[in-house]
Formats: sequence, C-alpha cells, structure tokens
Amino acid sequence: MASILEEKLREAACLGDIEAVTALLSQNIDINSQNSVNGWTALHWACKRGNEDIVKLLVSHGADKEVKNFKGEAPSDLCVYPGTLKQLGVQQDELGLKFIPNYIRSPPLNGQVDIGSRIRPKHTDISSMPTTTLPATQNDDLVLKIKIHGSGDPDFIEIEIPKWKLTYNNLLKICCEELEIMECQVERVRKLPNTRLRKDSDVKRLKEYQALELVLKVPLSGDKAANCYQSISTCKDQTILY
Repeated sequence: MASILEEKLREAACLGDIEAVTALLSQNIDINSQNSVNGWTALHWACKRGNEDIVKLLVSHGADKEVKNFKGEAPSDLCVYPGTLKQLGVQQDELGLKFIPNYIRSPPLNGQVDIGSRIRPKHTDISSMPTTTLPATQNDDLVLKIKIHGSGDPDFIEIEIPKWKLTYNNLLKICCEELEIMECQVERVRKLPNTRLRKDSDVKRLKEYQALELVLKVPLSGDKAANCYQSISTCKDQTILY
C-alpha cells in the first residue's frame, strides 16, 4: 500500500494537485521515495513542472533537496522557474542556470489525482485506486532538428517539445522562437526529405531527431539572413509588441 501512495504523491506533485499532496502527506508515507524506473521523487516532479506551492509544501515536510535521480540530477537541476529555485534556497546565479527556451516554461498542469473519494475531507482508503503512470523522464520530450530552408547556415539546431504538447501550432511557435523568425514568414514546415506537415496528426507521427525545414514565403537575404529581421509590411496584420 505504501508504494501505491508514494507513486500517487509523485503524480500529484507532477500535476499540481496540492490538495492531494497535503492529504497524502498526512498518511505518513516516505516523502523521499523514488520511482523505480527513473529515480524521481515528488520534489523532482514539482520542480520540473514549476509547481512552486507544492515545492514549498514538500520542503516544509522534510523533502530531501539533495537527493539525486538515476541520471544524477537533484531537484534544483530540473528547475526552469526562478520561484521554485527560491523555495529550494538556491540563487539562480548559483546554478548558472541554462534557462530552457520559452516553450518549456509552460503553465503547471493543474490536474487532479484520482484518490478515491478524494481522501481529503473523508479520508477514504485509496490503496485500491488505479495509479496513473507518470512519463519516464527520458521520454518526456521529443527532440527534433530544424533549420531555415535556403538560409546561409547549413546546420540544424535541436529543439525539444514536450510530448503532451505535440500540435502543429505549438511546433510552429517553437521553431519560430528558436530560429528567431515570425510565424507569418513561414510558408510551410517540411519533414525532410519531401513531406509537408499540415495538421496535428502529422506532428504526432514525428520521430526522435527528425529533420525539419521551415520554408519561408520570402527567402532571407543579405542582413535578414544574419538577424532574421523583416519588413513590417510582410506582417502588417500582426500585432507588434515592444
């Protein structure tokens, strides 16, 4: 029973369900228990997802801030939110934080864990309830290689997309952020060698390290190839934020 509750604690920390976390901690389970596959604790998941309130709660209940997962990562190594680092008592510059691109700074999932009749007010036995399997961290993100078609730079760059966010619009947004171009410049996204991506189902079929090209409506040239800036007239219907 203890192992079931411990996995539910990790799940609740991942999903941002602070009510479930509070209830499960009242069951006197091992707050530092590690997943048998990846070695992640509840604190690892809360830090990864940026669930600041849950990080604070776990630390106040004695969660080990130094415990390493099976890849040798402490919870602080997984933080992409300054607020979660603060709860761990770590200054951002202490880590020399390599902040992951904007797309991974997604809002917490804010889901809820099925713990029977929610143990919270009624303290129902939850040992018989099914446990959701959390994604293994090594498979959490899809790594893709991207570049601009016809640009002066022949090299690809790698990007990571959370697998639960694999949609065409999200792929386009991430690619444009990483390549420093505007979405309105893109004529099509091509899966090399010769397949055009058009919809979410096309994106969900992408494999690890698939090479993609963004074909622009107007090819970059001269200074534009160096800094990816463009004439405002090509995006005149877009709102420009300063």
